Amino acid sequence: MISVFVDELEFDTIIGLLDFERVKAQKIRISMEFKAYEFIDYADVCKITQEEFNKQKFYKVEDALEYFSVKFKELYPTLEQLYMKISKINIISNAKVGAKIIKNY
Repeated sequence: MISVFVDELEFDTIIGLLDFERVKAQKIRISMEFKAYEFIDYADVCKITQEEFNKQKFYKVEDALEYFSVKFKELYPTLEQLYMKISKINIISNAKVGAKIIKNY
């Protein structure tokens, strides 16, 4: 089994429930790990992740995690496990907050 990871992918995107979060993009940081029986191109994973975030404009971090747990399984059928952590970098001045998922297929 192959394990591929991406640590601390950062970009600005619209995500959140509050009015100001729906208007101005904020910085998020994403770490991911894929365990699969096929080649997973981490450059493609980074590109897909950023494109989908900017297209979907998720309201909740948890919604994004669920979305990507389905999306990546569709793209990589032999995916056995997905770890994904999404952090909102600047939403709280003295902490990085977010959510994570460990999905076994």
